[in-house]
Amino acid sequence: MKNPDKTINGLNAAGFVLLSAVLFSPSLSAAPLTASETRGKQLYLTGAGPSGKPVKALVGPESTELSGTDVPCAGCHGEDGHGRPEGGIVPTDITFEHLTLAYGHTHDNGRKHAAFTAGTIAAAIAGGLDPAGNRLDSAMPRYALSASDSADLIAYLKRLSTDADPGLSESVIRLGTVLPMRGPLAGMGQAMKDMLSAYFDEINARGGIYNREIRLEVAEFTGSADSTIKNARRLFEAEPVFALIAPFAGNLEQDILLLSESRSVPQIGPYTLFPEENPVLSRSAFYLLPGLKNEARAMVDYAADALRLKNAAPMVIGPENAMVQGALEAIDKQSQARGLGPAGKFIYPQRQSQMFAAELKRRAPGVIFFFGADDELRMLLKSIKQLKLKPYLFVSSSLTSPGMFNEAPGSRIFMSLSLIPPVQANADEFFRLIKRNNLSMHHLTAQAVSYSAAKLLAEGLQRTGRDLSRKKLINALETIYQFDTGVIPLLSYGSNRHIGSTAVTIVSASRNER
Repeated sequence: MKNPDKTINGLNAAGFVLLSAVLFSPSLSAAPLTASETRGKQLYLTGAGPSGKPVKALVGPESTELSGTDVPCAGCHGEDGHGRPEGGIVPTDITFEHLTLAYGHTHDNGRKHAAFTAGTIAAAIAGGLDPAGNRLDSAMPRYALSASDSADLIAYLKRLSTDADPGLSESVIRLGTVLPMRGPLAGMGQAMKDMLSAYFDEINARGGIYNREIRLEVAEFTGSADSTIKNARRLFEAEPVFALIAPFAGNLEQDILLLSESRSVPQIGPYTLFPEENPVLSRSAFYLLPGLKNEARAMVDYAADALRLKNAAPMVIGPENAMVQGALEAIDKQSQARGLGPAGKFIYPQRQSQMFAAELKRRAPGVIFFFGADDELRMLLKSIKQLKLKPYLFVSSSLTSPGMFNEAPGSRIFMSLSLIPPVQANADEFFRLIKRNNLSMHHLTAQAVSYSAAKLLAEGLQRTGRDLSRKKLINALETIYQFDTGVIPLLSYGSNRHIGSTAVTIVSASRNER
């Protein structure tokens, strides 16, 4: 990276400063499945009953006993029931409409039979016989189902051909996002919406993705919990979407995550400082950037490795904010592990930083990790100067405007970067999109995040193919490795990794470093 300080100061402020301002303060889907259909779907997809216990399956002429979870219906016939040829075997189309064709069936091997009924489907599942009494292919398992399990499975087969995930049809993929459209963050929200719209409009102009048009719906982030959650629920319930793309939910992002996870709705590229690090809690969410906790750990590592500090009497200073507490705890744990010593903490009520001087005088820290806003940082710098202290000071570009360091005192100041706003040299495609669509360039960081999220989603959709579902999209995204959007660090995912980049760079932010 060449001259990162110049890149930052040339833009006067990192895009995530806007983020900290809030963090601290007609349907395309069919009718919902019935209870019976839902149980039948579980059987069809997993080979296990409602209790989670696998059903018994008998396979081949010798009736080899297997667990139903080893040979679920979907394994051969596909999630859509149309069957996928594999290993020389061509599974039958088992959609209810196909099985019950009035004129019956004549198979390639000469086997003939009348149309199936619900009763003869049950007989085929249990005994491996078609309506004419002919034995089905030996590769077709026979399943030992209770009467209720059999009824549930047949109920689902009747819905199989129309059971697309919400927000998905043969011709449309309906996406949603949550963005501020009014108030102090409206400019950022509009810039993100315009970027997403421009990107997907250009995809649609080329024929969409596997001939599906992408449509974008926006739910407004109002700053109010009640109205924002109500707006978001529309995307999950009243007019459900297939996935969320680059949502900005401020201090409500955990609420939005709970809503999306409870419905297995993928979130692609949430604009956040606090990605959920536990993949068990975010199985459907795919974050782009490392977030404040990883920045905090990188600060400590830099102090230990580059500055070679030991037992430095570290001090963590931050506002009284639940989400920031995670970063403060990460600092303390990493600081002890890396030999800096236990970190003292000074947590102050937001916008009330008048006590900095007294705390600094009492503790005289050798290194400070600071997680406040611009005005509070100015007060901290003023106190350091008055007390003639010379600590190493670490701040996050996600929370602080880099331009304010132009007149910083002689303290040794370092800044963590998880994202440098894009520059023309390595983001030609991004800037050409902006130019073609006459987009604003006043919110480049937020635009880079929304652009990267859209590009990541498009890659996932391409990898998934025409046979699209939320589950398959999630599986496809988990195969992505070193994906280059051109404007943010390379992204890699896996079943236990849903934060695409963990790269954090530490740079000198002071002109007068000593």
